[in-house]
Amino acid sequence: MSKYNLIRAFFEQALAKGSKSTILKPLGWMMAICISATLTSAHFSLSEWIVYLFAGFSCVTMVLYLIAYVFCLAKDRDALRSETYSIQKMAIEKGFVGDDISGVLPVQRVHTGKLIESTSSMDTEVDK
Repeated sequence: MSKYNLIRAFFEQALAKGSKSTILKPLGWMMAICISATLTSAHFSLSEWIVYLFAGFSCVTMVLYLIAYVFCLAKDRDALRSETYSIQKMAIEKGFVGDDISGVLPVQRVHTGKLIESTSSMDTEVDK
Protein backbone atom coordinates (compact mmCIF):
# COMPACT_ATOMS: atom_id res chain seq x y z
CA MET A 1 0.00 0.00 0.00
CA SER A 2 2.94 2.37 0.58
CA LYS A 3 4.02 2.12 -3.07
CA TYR A 4 0.56 3.23 -4.11
CA ASN A 5 0.72 6.25 -1.78
CA LEU A 6 4.17 7.18 -3.05
CA ILE A 7 3.02 7.12 -6.68
CA ARG A 8 -0.13 9.07 -5.81
CA ALA A 9 1.89 11.69 -3.94
CA PHE A 10 4.25 12.03 -6.91
CA PHE A 11 1.39 12.63 -9.33
CA GLU A 12 -0.31 15.10 -6.97
CA GLN A 13 2.92 17.07 -6.72
CA ALA A 14 3.35 17.03 -10.50
CA LEU A 15 -0.19 18.31 -11.00
CA ALA A 16 0.18 20.97 -8.31
CA LYS A 17 3.31 22.38 -9.98
CA GLY A 18 1.60 22.50 -13.38
CA SER A 19 3.11 19.60 -15.28
CA LYS A 20 1.86 21.02 -18.61
CA SER A 21 3.75 24.25 -18.11
CA THR A 22 5.28 24.27 -21.60
CA ILE A 23 4.07 23.13 -24.97
CA LEU A 24 6.73 20.39 -25.15
CA LYS A 25 6.11 18.87 -21.72
CA PRO A 26 3.52 16.24 -22.86
CA LEU A 27 5.82 15.10 -25.68
CA GLY A 28 8.69 14.87 -23.21
CA TRP A 29 6.64 12.62 -20.93
CA MET A 30 5.60 10.49 -23.90
CA MET A 31 9.22 10.16 -24.98
CA ALA A 32 10.27 9.11 -21.47
CA ILE A 33 7.52 6.49 -21.31
CA CYS A 34 8.37 5.09 -24.77
CA ILE A 35 12.10 4.91 -24.03
CA SER A 36 11.50 3.23 -20.68
CA ALA A 37 9.14 0.73 -22.35
CA THR A 38 11.80 0.00 -24.99
CA LEU A 39 14.52 -0.54 -22.40
CA THR A 40 12.26 -2.63 -20.15
CA SER A 41 11.13 -4.87 -23.00
CA ALA A 42 14.75 -5.35 -24.10
CA HIS A 43 15.86 -6.09 -20.53
CA PHE A 44 13.22 -8.76 -20.02
CA SER A 45 13.97 -10.29 -23.45
CA LEU A 46 10.46 -9.97 -24.79
CA SER A 47 9.64 -10.78 -28.38
CA GLU A 48 11.82 -8.98 -30.85
CA TRP A 49 8.87 -7.32 -32.58
CA ILE A 50 7.72 -5.77 -29.30
CA VAL A 51 11.14 -4.24 -28.73
CA TYR A 52 11.15 -2.88 -32.29
CA LEU A 53 7.60 -1.56 -31.85
CA PHE A 54 8.53 0.39 -28.73
CA ALA A 55 11.76 1.58 -30.36
CA GLY A 56 9.72 2.82 -33.33
CA PHE A 57 7.35 4.69 -31.01
CA SER A 58 10.38 6.21 -29.30
CA CYS A 59 11.87 7.37 -32.60
CA VAL A 60 8.56 8.83 -33.80
CA THR A 61 8.17 10.67 -30.50
CA MET A 62 11.71 12.07 -30.72
CA VAL A 63 11.09 13.29 -34.27
CA LEU A 64 7.77 14.89 -33.22
CA TYR A 65 9.51 16.56 -30.28
CA LEU A 66 12.21 18.03 -32.52
CA ILE A 67 9.68 19.17 -35.14
CA ALA A 68 7.51 20.83 -32.48
CA TYR A 69 10.56 22.51 -30.93
CA VAL A 70 11.84 23.89 -34.24
CA PHE A 71 8.34 24.99 -35.28
CA CYS A 72 7.75 26.83 -32.00
CA LEU A 73 11.24 28.31 -32.13
CA ALA A 74 10.57 29.71 -35.61
CA LYS A 75 6.92 30.76 -35.22
CA ASP A 76 6.12 31.40 -31.55
CA ARG A 77 8.95 31.55 -29.03
CA ASP A 78 6.55 32.38 -26.21
CA ALA A 79 5.00 28.92 -26.56
CA LEU A 80 8.30 27.41 -25.40
CA ARG A 81 8.24 29.42 -22.18
CA SER A 82 6.44 28.23 -19.08
CA GLU A 83 2.88 29.32 -18.36
CA THR A 84 3.94 31.09 -15.18
CA TYR A 85 6.55 33.12 -17.07
CA SER A 86 3.99 34.08 -19.73
CA ILE A 87 1.43 35.10 -17.12
CA GLN A 88 3.98 37.18 -15.20
CA LYS A 89 5.16 38.82 -18.42
CA MET A 90 1.58 39.67 -19.38
CA ALA A 91 0.90 41.12 -15.91
CA ILE A 92 4.03 43.29 -16.10
CA GLU A 93 3.08 44.52 -19.57
CA LYS A 94 -0.42 45.46 -18.38
CA GLY A 95 0.96 47.18 -15.27
CA PHE A 96 -0.01 44.83 -12.45
CA VAL A 97 2.15 44.07 -9.41
CA GLY A 98 1.69 41.75 -6.47
CA ASP A 99 2.71 38.42 -5.01
CA ASP A 100 1.29 35.13 -3.78
CA ILE A 101 0.10 36.56 -0.46
CA SER A 102 -1.44 39.91 -1.40
CA GLY A 103 -2.61 38.98 -4.88
CA VAL A 104 -2.34 41.11 -7.98
CA LEU A 105 -2.77 44.86 -7.58
CA PRO A 106 -3.11 47.43 -10.35
CA VAL A 107 -0.39 50.07 -10.53
CA GLN A 108 -1.53 53.67 -10.48
CA ARG A 109 0.54 55.57 -12.98
CA VAL A 110 1.69 59.06 -12.05
CA HIS A 111 2.52 61.47 -14.84
CA THR A 112 5.54 63.56 -13.96
CA GLY A 113 5.20 66.00 -16.82
CA LYS A 114 7.11 66.53 -20.01
CA LEU A 115 10.65 65.36 -20.53
CA ILE A 116 13.31 68.06 -20.41
CA GLU A 117 15.26 68.43 -23.61
CA SER A 118 18.99 68.34 -23.28
CA THR A 119 20.93 71.44 -24.32
CA SER A 120 24.40 70.41 -23.27
CA SER A 121 27.47 71.75 -25.06
CA MET A 122 28.25 68.29 -26.42
CA ASP A 123 24.91 68.09 -28.23
CA THR A 124 25.34 71.48 -29.85
CA GLU A 125 28.91 70.74 -30.98
CA VAL A 126 27.89 67.50 -32.65
CA ASP A 127 25.00 69.17 -34.47
CA LYS A 128 27.30 71.86 -36.04
